[in-house]
Amino acid sequence: MLGLKHLRSKIGSLSICFPALPKIAFSAALVESGSWIIGPFNTDTNLVYKKVFTNIGNCYNPSTGIFTVMVKGVYYFRFSAYNDGTPNTNAAMFKNSERIVSIWDTVGEDNEDSASNGAVLELQVGDSVYISLHAQRVVYDDINHYNTFSGFLLFAM
Repeated sequence: MLGLKHLRSKIGSLSICFPALPKIAFSAALVESGSWIIGPFNTDTNLVYKKVFTNIGNCYNPSTGIFTVMVKGVYYFRFSAYNDGTPNTNAAMFKNSERIVSIWDTVGEDNEDSASNGAVLELQVGDSVYISLHAQRVVYDDINHYNTFSGFLLFAM
């Protein structure tokens, strides 16, 4: 019995030193069902990823397409874009209003093109991350979920 009591005391001490780490991760695709050509728009337009696969921590908003930081830390994000026709696909990942990384895919002879990009970002509470489709560009998605936006917390700070 003395050994079990001692072990419980040690576990209690460890929980104080190592509190539960926040769990934040999401992954979403543009369309829930059917097939859609999204765009072209007259201005740059935020993409709203409606088919949510995972949203642990509820930081991703499927009504706006925006991930809002609730835990200060370092995060990894990636996105993909697919187009099965013209015009070309051109999109970018933004942190707040700052362009972080972009994709550009010129429609070639095959008329089916895709691209992806990602970044590791140090973020503060309240920062937002989202994907914007450039004006006069399109993406295509269907039940195969070619266009995705995902991210997760690597470590809190």
